[in-house]
Amino acid sequence: MSRNFTEIGETLSVITHIISSSKNIYIDQGDHLFIMIIHANVISYLIALAAALILGVILRLPLLPEKPMRKSWTISAVFPTAVLAIGFYAIVYELGYQGYIVALITGIITALFSKFILEKVVPVPESEESHE
Repeated sequence: MSRNFTEIGETLSVITHIISSSKNIYIDQGDHLFIMIIHANVISYLIALAAALILGVILRLPLLPEKPMRKSWTISAVFPTAVLAIGFYAIVYELGYQGYIVALITGIITALFSKFILEKVVPVPESEESHE
């Protein structure tokens, strides 16, 4: 019975440590060492996402791809622009550049990239071009 309380106490201390820290967290469970990387600044990701979506709509990207979405190569504000914004901000974050302004700039650059450069980098497949 006391072992269960000990495990609960250890779990609570780990949860408290996770909540209070935004850096690498080392969790020791017996012989295994687990490493969790937590990005505590979710607001920056949301800023990058919102900036990419809003600028994508201003640049007249469609909000959603054409239907059926699974076979559509239309660049839209939701996909791939928003997904790229989150990914690009994660890369920039890991390179050591953080903050709300960096997130905003990343979102803006991602929307511009999606509108003007993405089709040149990743062209529409030839089989899809012949159907259009």
